[in-house]
Amino acid sequence: KLPALRDYQFSIAAPAPPEGSFDVDAAARGRGVFEASCASCHAGASFTDAPTLHTPEETGMDGNEARRSVTGMYRTTPLRGAWHRAPYFHDGSAESLEAVVEHYDGVLGLGLEASERADLVEYLRSL
Repeated sequence: KLPALRDYQFSIAAPAPPEGSFDVDAAARGRGVFEASCASCHAGASFTDAPTLHTPEETGMDGNEARRSVTGMYRTTPLRGAWHRAPYFHDGSAESLEAVVEHYDGVLGLGLEASERADLVEYLRSL
């Protein structure tokens, strides 16, 4: 029954971002950054690789939160509507999309320039 519930939840459309809430040109550039650096986990229409799970080490997250689940692992959060879901991460430790991007830039060694991080944030705000 849980896969059917997951499918139903993923079928619900996320709210569109408010008019003027992101820079359209920066978001277009950020899409390229996303496709090169993020799309392997945040894929498909819902921008997730669910039901694949990841260890705390893979995500750079504290294992204490993961240990609260049956699997001891994390799922990749869908990104549609991320603009209105702060704080981020399973423990709410990232207060902004900027903090999320900085976290993964460091943990995954993406080597993004400041302008690429800013463009990526605008792209995430556009989803």
